[in-house]
Amino acid sequence: MSQFWAVLILLGLATVHNHVGRVVADFYHLGVCYEKNGNNLPDSKTAVELCNKYGFKKIRLWRGDRDALEALVNQNIAVTIGVKNEEIPSLVDRTFDGADVWYRTNLKPYIGQVVFEYIVVGEDAITSPFSDELKDAISNIRRVLARAGQESIKVTTAVSTSVLGATFPPSNGVFKPELKAKMAEIVEAIRNFTVEPALMVNVFPYNYYAQGIIPQDFATFSKHKAYIWDGKNGYWNMIDALLDAFYSALAKEGVTNVKLVVGASGWPSAGNGEFTTPTLAAKYNQNFMRRIVRSQGTPARPEQKIDGFVYNLFDDNEKQLYYLFMNIPHNTLIRV
Repeated sequence: MSQFWAVLILLGLATVHNHVGRVVADFYHLGVCYEKNGNNLPDSKTAVELCNKYGFKKIRLWRGDRDALEALVNQNIAVTIGVKNEEIPSLVDRTFDGADVWYRTNLKPYIGQVVFEYIVVGEDAITSPFSDELKDAISNIRRVLARAGQESIKVTTAVSTSVLGATFPPSNGVFKPELKAKMAEIVEAIRNFTVEPALMVNVFPYNYYAQGIIPQDFATFSKHKAYIWDGKNGYWNMIDALLDAFYSALAKEGVTNVKLVVGASGWPSAGNGEFTTPTLAAKYNQNFMRRIVRSQGTPARPEQKIDGFVYNLFDDNEKQLYYLFMNIPHNTLIRV
C-alpha cells in the first residue's frame, strides 16, 4: 500500500473530525478519486475497505473498472464512473448501440448492487479532438439510462479551469471566446437530459500558486480573512473564487440551474521542488476536506452546498501529473 496517502487520509479526516465535531461516517458530501496509475497500489478490495474505514461516502472511478466495481458491490458508497475521451466516438451513433454496449458492459451487471451517482462523459474533452461528439455522447448515454429505467443516474462531463477566459474578480468569470458556444451546447445537454443537472469542475489552486499568481495561504485555505473582494463577497480561498467564476460564466450563458461539483482537487507531493512537498500536500488535502464537510455554499451561491472529490486515494508512482501547469487564463492576476 502507498503508506503516504494512507497517512494523509487518516490525518486529514481526523483533523476534519476534530474541527467540525462529526463522525467520519457523516461525510456525505466528501468523495475520493480512485485512479490506478502505479505498481505500488493495493488491490481494489483493500482500497474500498480503506474508504469505508475513513468514512468516504463517494468514490470517483476514471473509467469502467471491473475489479473496483466488484469491490464496491453492496457497499454504502456512491459511485461516479467515467467514460474515457477515446470512448466518446463509439457512443454517438443514431441507434444508441454504442451507448447501450457501454451501459451493458459497465453498469448493468451491477445495477441493484452498486449505487451509481454520476456518469462523467469525458475528461476535459471539450478541449480535445472529441469535443464535437461530446454533446451527442452525453445525450445517448442519458437516453440509454432512461430506456433502462435508470434516470436517477446523473450524466455530466468534467472540465478544468482552462475553459475560463477570465477569473478575477469571480463575477467577471466567462468562458474563453472560442469555447463559449461549445460550453453552452454541452451544458444545455446536461441541463435538458439530466435530473438535478451538475457540471464537474476539476480545480487545482496549486497551479496558480506555482505560477506566482496567488500566495500559498490563499491556495491552501490558510487565510483567516478575505484576501480578495468582489462587491460584498469576500474570498479567503481559491476554490470558492474559482467556483464562483464558473457560476458567473454559466450565468452569462443563461444557465443558473446547474450545480457545480468539484470533480477533482488535490496537491502534488513531489515533482516541483518546494512547491510540491508532502507537508504542503497534507495541508491542502486536509483543508480541502474541511471545506467540503462544512456543507457550505460559495460567497455568491451560499445556498448551493458543494460536493467534492479529493485527488487522489493513492500516490500512484507511475502517474503523469497532467493537471499541473494547465493553460491558465492570462487575465487572472489578482490585484488587492
